[in-house]
Amino acid sequence: MRIKAISQLRREQFCLGWAAIGLYFFLSAFFWASGPAPLRTVFYVFLLLPFLAVLPWRKFQLEEYGHYFTVSALIYAGFTVLASLWGEPEDFGFYLKQWFFLAFWLSGVAWLFYHREVNLQRLYLVMVGIGVICALVTLYFFYMYKNYNIAARLSGFGLAENSTIVAQIFGVAALLGYILSLQTKSWKMSPLFLLASLICALPLVMSQSRGAALALIVASLLALVAIRPRPSIWVPQLVLVVIALGVFFGLTDMADVLERRGLSFSFRDAIWKELIIYRVPHHLFFGIGMEAEARLIIPDVDVFHHAHNSWIDILYHAGSIGLALALWHLTLLLRSFSRDRDILPLYIWLVYGCICLFSNGSTLLTRPDAQWLMYWVPAGLLAARVMSRRHAR
Repeated sequence: MRIKAISQLRREQFCLGWAAIGLYFFLSAFFWASGPAPLRTVFYVFLLLPFLAVLPWRKFQLEEYGHYFTVSALIYAGFTVLASLWGEPEDFGFYLKQWFFLAFWLSGVAWLFYHREVNLQRLYLVMVGIGVICALVTLYFFYMYKNYNIAARLSGFGLAENSTIVAQIFGVAALLGYILSLQTKSWKMSPLFLLASLICALPLVMSQSRGAALALIVASLLALVAIRPRPSIWVPQLVLVVIALGVFFGLTDMADVLERRGLSFSFRDAIWKELIIYRVPHHLFFGIGMEAEARLIIPDVDVFHHAHNSWIDILYHAGSIGLALALWHLTLLLRSFSRDRDILPLYIWLVYGCICLFSNGSTLLTRPDAQWLMYWVPAGLLAARVMSRRHAR
């Protein structure tokens, strides 16, 4: 028995180290992965495998796996899986796999934080650094290699090929860079982090994605209010941002491009009106059900794959019960709010993601993809850090 216990301990320690490295690799892959499939491969190899090697074989203790944060998330996800039975029953197995991946992500990262100290400040630095490099590569690839003019909506490559996805992903790096610039105790480092934030924000601006831009502005203001940095930090920053914006719009015609783009909802208003007024009331409690290859056909408008709003999409497919369960999980996360230096960026990141999903997102139960960076990644990291802190106390 003692030899078996020692062997199990060694295996767990090895897998903890494996998953800790995998966490950095997985989060950085959102910026450089050549598509959803490579991103999922990184997730399977560097996170799912070490979690599978340990979690099913050890004594179950709920507090090590995220406690009620994980339970509430998996109840919502489980109901969504069941919704496939009154949607497209053949897709039940497809959605069950998504539940499986989500369960191991949430419980696995909570187990990792519970048993190993993860330096979140270093994690933020890595994400911002990778974001800066990939932002510069994306800008070069689009404007120099492909030779597009400034009026074209910036698109990237791989996972961030879509203009809206480009904006959402690089908005995360821009937001984290800005938060670091407010949290730093050295006024000399603040401009450096701010510069990194502006570089990461440039693809967002050039993508002309208004939803992500609004989310970044709101989240940045929340960060400023929550952190309350010294005037010696935020006043020079404000001056630098105003100067940078003045130079940027003065040397380019981006102001005219954005003005021509206007405030159009790009059919989102038609989609939301069709669903909320005409379709949701007929399936109010349980929704129409889940379908892997969903098609939303609106006559005289277009055919869409989802509602371009995660919360409305959940209401449409999983009904008011599914939406209530999703909001229950989100409320539990937000109720644990803290201004702690390590945890605060995760709350603001989650708020940013929720706003982004309000203008472009499907139901939250998906395979690991770009949408995970908006919700499940910050939600999982936040629950893991909160529970590990409570354990430490």
